[in-house]
Amino acid sequence: MVSRQTHRLTAMACAALLASAIPGRCTAQTATNQVADSSSPPLSTLATPGLPQPLTLDEALALARRTHPDFRVAAADLAVLRADSTFARVPAFNPVVEVQTSRGGQSLGSGSEATFELGVSQEVELWGKREARQGVATARARTGAAEWSAKLQSIESAVRAQFQRASFLQDRLGALSELTELDRRVVTASQARVRDGSITPVTGRLTELDLLRLEVEGRRAQADLRQALVALGLSIGVALPDSTRLAGTLQADSLQTPEDSVVALAMSARRAGDALRNQIAVRRAELHLAEREARPDITLGLGLTRERQSFSHDDFTGDPTIVGGIAGVRSTDNLWIARVSAPLTIWQKNQAGRARASAEIVRSQADFDRYRLLTRLEVLGTVRRFQDAAGLYRFYLDRSRHVRKDLVMIREAYADGRISLDSYLTQKGRLVDTLLGQLEAADAYWDARGALESAVGLDLDHINADGAR
Repeated sequence: MVSRQTHRLTAMACAALLASAIPGRCTAQTATNQVADSSSPPLSTLATPGLPQPLTLDEALALARRTHPDFRVAAADLAVLRADSTFARVPAFNPVVEVQTSRGGQSLGSGSEATFELGVSQEVELWGKREARQGVATARARTGAAEWSAKLQSIESAVRAQFQRASFLQDRLGALSELTELDRRVVTASQARVRDGSITPVTGRLTELDLLRLEVEGRRAQADLRQALVALGLSIGVALPDSTRLAGTLQADSLQTPEDSVVALAMSARRAGDALRNQIAVRRAELHLAEREARPDITLGLGLTRERQSFSHDDFTGDPTIVGGIAGVRSTDNLWIARVSAPLTIWQKNQAGRARASAEIVRSQADFDRYRLLTRLEVLGTVRRFQDAAGLYRFYLDRSRHVRKDLVMIREAYADGRISLDSYLTQKGRLVDTLLGQLEAADAYWDARGALESAVGLDLDHINADGAR
C-alpha cells in the first residue's frame, strides 16, 4: 500500500520530478497553459458569476449544496412531506350542512304550507384512525428526510470523485507540459548540431518527432481535462469553464481498514439504507391504517325541521257550519332530530387495502435485503480494485524514484556531446515510458478511490479513521 505520507499528486504526476530540471518553474496549473490552445478565451470571459478561482473542494461541495437541481428537488419533496405530517395532527373536522326548503300553494281545506329543514352531520374518527393517519404521515416525513440525506451524500461523493480526477488530470497536463518543454530544449540543441554539421538533418528530425509524441499526449490530456471539468460541473450543478483551475492538496493514501470493517462502515454510513429502513416503517404504518379503516365509520347528526301552515278567510267560504267565516289561522311546528348512522359490517371492509399493504411490507423488506447484499458486493469489489490500483501505483513509484536524476543526466550528456542522439532517445524513451506508466497507474488509482468512497459513503480519510476505532 502507498503510505499516508506519500507524495502530493504533483509529485505523483512528475511535476516535482522535473522541478529542478527547469529553472523558473511555475506551478502545474500555470504550466497547463503551455499546451492549451492559444485561441482559448481568457478566464474573465468564461468564469461563472460567483465561482471562486481557483476552486477548492470545500467550495465545490458548498456550491453543489446550493445549486444542484436534484438536491433542491429532494429538499422540496421533504418540505411537502413535513407539511403533510404537520396537518395530519389536525382532527378531521369536516361537518356536512344540509338545507332544504319547500312551499306549497293554496288549496281548499288545507290552506298554504311551507317546510324548512336544516341539518348538520360529522363523521367521528374512532378506533385509533387519527393516530394511524398521523403515524403514516410521520413515517413518510422520516423517509423523506433519509432520502434527502442520501441524495446529499450521493451528490457530495460524485463531486469529490470528479474533483479528484479533474485535479489529477490538471497536474498530469502540467507534468506533460514540463516534459514537452524539456524536449523543446533538446530540439533546440539538435538544430544547433545540424547547423554545425555534427549530425545530419534526418537524425536531428528524430528529436522533433519525439517532441511531437509528447505534444500529442499533452493534447490528449487537455481533452481529458476538459471532459473532467464538464463532469465536475454536472456533479455540482453548474457549468464550469474550460479555464477553471482547481486548488488543494491531494494525497495518495492507502486503505488501512480490513474489508469486513469497510463493509460495516458502508452499512452504517450510507444514507440509502436509512431510507429503505424508513420505507419499511411507512409500509407497516400503512397496514396499521388500513386495518383501522376496515372498522365502521359512525356519523353523528343534528337537524331542525320547521313546518308552517296558514288558512285565510277564503278557505272557509261556502262552509255552512261556519257563520261569518274566519279571518285567518296560522300555525308553526318545530321538530328537532338527532341522528346516528353506521354502516353494516356484513362484508369485510378494505380487504384489498390491507392485502396490498401487507404485500408492500414484503416487497420493502426484499428491497432492503437486496440493497444489503448489493452493498456488500459493491464495497468488496471496490476495496479490492482500490488495493490492486494502489499496489500498481506503488510499484511505479518505486521504479521511477530516480527518474528525475536520470532525465537531467542524459539531457546534459547529450547537450555536452557525451552521448549520441540514438543513445539519448533510447534512454529518454524508457524513462518517459516509465513516467507515462506511472501517470496511467495514478489515473487508475484515483478512479478506484472515487469508486470506493462513493460505495462506502465516506472519504478515504474517514474510512481509515473510523475503521481504526
